[in-house]
Amino acid sequence: MLSSRKEPRFAIDFECDKQSLKDITERKWSIVIHDLLLHCKIGVYPHEFVHTQKVLVNLECDYFAPSPQPNTDVSQILCYDTLVKAIQTIAAKDHIYFIENFVEAISDHCLSDSRVQKVKISAMKINALDAAKSVGVKITRKKRAKVILEGY
Repeated sequence: MLSSRKEPRFAIDFECDKQSLKDITERKWSIVIHDLLLHCKIGVYPHEFVHTQKVLVNLECDYFAPSPQPNTDVSQILCYDTLVKAIQTIAAKDHIYFIENFVEAISDHCLSDSRVQKVKISAMKINALDAAKSVGVKITRKKRAKVILEGY
C-alpha cells in the first residue's frame, strides 16, 4: 500500500522576478571594477588619522537582469559608474578604522540592490608596510536563497 502522506514541495525565491530558474540563470551578469584607486583615512594608528592612504578596491558583483536593448533606461541596469560613486562616498564619509569594515560596507551597499546575488571584494592598502607592496582583505558575500515549503 502506498503512503498517503503528502510530500513537501520546495520553491526557491531569489528575490527577483518570478521567471523560471533556467531563464534567470541565462541572464546572469557580472560587473567588474578593477583597481579602483581611492585616497582615504583608514587605520587605527595615530599617523593614519592624519594622512590619507592609497587603497585599491576590486569588485565583482553578480546580478540577474534582462539583456539590455538599445532603448533600455540606464536605471534598469546595474551601472558600474553608480557603484564607483557609492564606493567613493563610503570611503570619504568617515574615518575607517578597519579595512574589514570598509569592504563590509561596500558589500552591504551592493547586496541592498534586489538584483545582486553575490559580491567579491578586495581592498588593499598600498605601501602600508615597507616589506609588502600592499596588504588588505578579500571577502565573498552572497544572498541566501529562501526555501519555502508549499502546502504546509
